[in-house]
Amino acid sequence: MRHARVAVLGITFGWVVAGFLAGTPALAARCGSQNPPRCGPDDQTDPPTQPGGTGGCTDASMVGLPLYNRTQSCRPGDTMVIYDIGGPFPNNGLPADEAAVGGKTAFMTVRAGDNSPCAHMVDTIDPKVCPDPQLCPDPMSPQPEGAIKVPLHGFIVGCWSPPDGNGCRDLAMYTKSVCLHVDHQLLGPGCQQADGVDCPNVSVEQIAMDVPGSKARRMCPPRDSATSCRALRGKDEGMKVWFGALCATNNCDNPGTAPEVGDKTCDVQWGATKPGYNKAPGHGINQPGWYDWKTGSFKLDQSRGKPTCGELGICLGERTGKDWDMSIVATPRSGQAVPCLGDPACDAPGCFTQ
Repeated sequence: MRHARVAVLGITFGWVVAGFLAGTPALAARCGSQNPPRCGPDDQTDPPTQPGGTGGCTDASMVGLPLYNRTQSCRPGDTMVIYDIGGPFPNNGLPADEAAVGGKTAFMTVRAGDNSPCAHMVDTIDPKVCPDPQLCPDPMSPQPEGAIKVPLHGFIVGCWSPPDGNGCRDLAMYTKSVCLHVDHQLLGPGCQQADGVDCPNVSVEQIAMDVPGSKARRMCPPRDSATSCRALRGKDEGMKVWFGALCATNNCDNPGTAPEVGDKTCDVQWGATKPGYNKAPGHGINQPGWYDWKTGSFKLDQSRGKPTCGELGICLGERTGKDWDMSIVATPRSGQAVPCLGDPACDAPGCFTQ
């Protein structure tokens, strides 16, 4: 039976309780009837032509995006760019940049609590948690128990402002313009039965939508376009995105083939999510974000705990204090023009000037 929503608490005290319990499945303040659970294949159409739900990270789900002031378009004067999440991060031809981000792909590393039924699960499907140069510098490091690394897909619809006098632009990501789809993978070996749940055969697949969207992020020209096309934020290289919250749907029926909302499906609020902020520095995969003017692609990393619910929550532990590693690699969809920098060394082919 699906969890109740905190929306029934329509009084001030209710908002206090909701804030205190944000992220718990029963009281996910932003995951109520206004943001129902989302399941569905990423290539579903509207109307549906495949089995499963309609709420995956699909082109069909872009049709009703509210965007700027619910106009379903960008702010007047801004330019829309659609990004696909997955990767690989393209090579812009500059050795310093390629060595840092070239070929990287998007992923989510899911970790179980130390006392959970999946505390000893083992990753059996590539890409595995280790060896991973970010997490395990030693290629001979043993694979840690209790974690699996799963590809991440989805889309981002961004709105770019015109350049200011310094060549800087703002990138706005409005409510429901970011969709993250953690791919289907069974929790697998090492998991134990718990509370009548067959944890080895529970899928980690889930879909998360930003509710509300992020603050506008400013990207400025690189420090030296002869060596790198990486954008500056202030005086430092980087890109920061602050999502007010993401609403994640767990435990879809028919995972991996025709995921749809079922009796066991639940949703949970991830809370404020700030990839690219590098807090705490050097912790997990935390590092400054990366925007590449030459290709219009960007990468945002964060290591932070994520709550779960339903059977997935039973198997992993709903709130364990364990970090999940999230790496978003976003590349412009084919045919999408990206913003010009105004520097031939880093201008993308076919870029727009306004």
